[in-house]
Amino acid sequence: MIILHIKTAYWAGLKRSYTVVKLFVDIFWAFYSLRFKKIVHRPEWVEEQRRLLYASQARYFRVTAVELGGLLIKLGQFLSTRVDILPQASIQELAGLQDEVAEVPFEEIRIQAESELKQPLNSVFAHFDPQPLASASLGQVHTAFLADGRKAAVKIQRPGIDELVEIDLKSIRKVVEFIKRFTEWQRFIDLDAIYEEFAETLRAELDYIQEGHNAETVAANSKEDHLFAAPAIYWEYTSRRILTMEFMEGIKITEHAQIAAAGLDRKKIAAQLLGIYVRQILIDGFYHADPHPGNLFVTPGGVVVMVDFGMVGTVSGEMRPLLVELVLAITRRDYFAVVEQLKRLGFLRRDTDNMLLVRAVSIFLEHTLGSGQEINQTDLQDFLKDLERLLYEQPFQIPARFTFLGRALGTLYGICVDLDPDINFVEVSRPYVDKFLGSENTVYTIAFDKARGLAKAMIDIPGLLERVLIKAERGDLHIKMDAPDFKESMAENTRAMISLGWALVFGFILLASTYLLTQQYLWEARIGAGLSLLSLFFMILSRRKPGRRKAPHPPILVRRGPE
Repeated sequence: MIILHIKTAYWAGLKRSYTVVKLFVDIFWAFYSLRFKKIVHRPEWVEEQRRLLYASQARYFRVTAVELGGLLIKLGQFLSTRVDILPQASIQELAGLQDEVAEVPFEEIRIQAESELKQPLNSVFAHFDPQPLASASLGQVHTAFLADGRKAAVKIQRPGIDELVEIDLKSIRKVVEFIKRFTEWQRFIDLDAIYEEFAETLRAELDYIQEGHNAETVAANSKEDHLFAAPAIYWEYTSRRILTMEFMEGIKITEHAQIAAAGLDRKKIAAQLLGIYVRQILIDGFYHADPHPGNLFVTPGGVVVMVDFGMVGTVSGEMRPLLVELVLAITRRDYFAVVEQLKRLGFLRRDTDNMLLVRAVSIFLEHTLGSGQEINQTDLQDFLKDLERLLYEQPFQIPARFTFLGRALGTLYGICVDLDPDINFVEVSRPYVDKFLGSENTVYTIAFDKARGLAKAMIDIPGLLERVLIKAERGDLHIKMDAPDFKESMAENTRAMISLGWALVFGFILLASTYLLTQQYLWEARIGAGLSLLSLFFMILSRRKPGRRKAPHPPILVRRGPE
């Protein structure tokens, strides 16, 4: 019987792995095959097909993820935050995964919980509700009452989910290697870093003991904030696969009617929530990385409640000053400094036109973070389209180790604007930036550095100006202008000419082979067919652009869990 169970589990795992790999290969081929179709179709048709594929293949992924469950749902939710990788059509399809998770039958949950607690549920809890309060991709939450009458929320891991996660991670690792080998995506996306971050975060979410410590860390950092609360952890009823915590009553933060009925001011709640996150990121360096509406509540007394600390982020000491300088530059409307800080943080590639970026960044920031009046006139869908266009037309990227902070801030932006369309993000953030500067004494350091740089420039300028004038007088002054667009156009024309040459060779050999076949020269026709396929391969290869050297990673570190 044991051997039969092992064999059954093995074949089930193999079938699941095959389904996952097939899913990604199907999606890959759907896009890659456009390379061949564009030979016989107009460019407009190819672009239209690509746009349709982004939606249809994301839908295919979502349906398969719901069917298989587990990691694929998490991966879809993860990818739905990567606006630098996927267009809005794909993100809208994948966003639906948040609400499409099937419940686990209570009998399976009961067996899992009793296995972890080492005793029957009715021995631990005075009452345990078999109907789940919430169901997620990795676990399920039920309400219960302890023997002493305290109400608790009990989070129980889905049975066998850790084995499924490992199977899926191995499958996705194979897919990543396949993509790196047969595509150019690695030139634009650090696939290895994204995979490692996703795998690390997912494994951390499976450890409920770590999640309990995360909740206690956030609560300890916020102990002086009387308008913030996190659930207490009941450690005697907690293990790696079951987490028992205080049940937190509150109104879901997106329930506007209930918030108004409780007499609460939505504007104050939005500012309060934003302030909590600014403090966690800039001062505590430890933040809740999954602020979707199901994890945020507000009590009738105006206290913001935060739950589910499986996904948290740590901001390194090197990163916080960079973020503070970025916020200061935005506050001063110094968009040249904003671009430089974004480059240092890794959000912009360093080999790009600064003036073009400054214009784009200034328009983007004034449109989204300007006065409250500007934000009030901004339609959310138009904003998302502008963001997508900016990310694809300009050399923006989200650093692999920065994904979850970007995801948290993006979700937070939507929640805050939903609560208060007139919110001014810069003004709300300013007190926390000032507190960071005061606590670290970096305001004097920044001022001293600026003054020292100005003094050095004043000393260097006369000598530099003299050397330039002497060269101009001698006729030795040369002005070097970079022409990346011209170089790229020349390179593209060269590739087109080579590709045309191979296309002519391919056509000639194919016609010759066809003629040989009609004349019954079968062996020679086979050789010709092989040569024609070889020339077709070289024609496709000649259209590939040469690789580009990657810029070094910025000094950024995001970890899961407390240091």
